[in-house]
Amino acid sequence: MRRLRKKEAKAIAAELKKLGIVVSGDMDRVKINGKTVILVNGEPLLLEYEGKIYLTVYGALKFKPERWKVTVDEGALPYIMNGADVMKPGIVHADEGIKTGDFVYVTVEGKESPIAVGIALVDGKEMKEGKGKAVKNIHHLKDKVWNHFFGKKG
Repeated sequence: MRRLRKKEAKAIAAELKKLGIVVSGDMDRVKINGKTVILVNGEPLLLEYEGKIYLTVYGALKFKPERWKVTVDEGALPYIMNGADVMKPGIVHADEGIKTGDFVYVTVEGKESPIAVGIALVDGKEMKEGKGKAVKNIHHLKDKVWNHFFGKKG
């Protein structure tokens, strides 16, 4: 675990503020199973992926962003929970403001809690059309990152 310098932490906080998410406090970078998680005041709120900062599932749960939501039907749940990318046929709703490359969080129809976070592979308007992948799954409930912080101990 490495504490981020104030300058690094400020840059991350400024980046998130553009998204309407306010974080402050001590930030620590920790590697878990090859993924880089950033703890804010000891909470695993952020994930660094390909040089960009995203919310973890826990971060999406805590901040409940108003944008970037993709909702899937119940049938997609087991696949996403096993790390599969989100496929267009399983999507029942997608924020139309989503652009390719944006952070998104995934919920299941009828529930508000996020089950995964990822990167949009297509614009939100295209997510419910046709076939193919719509969201790259970068972290999901019960994966190794989640279980490191919230799994059963011992």
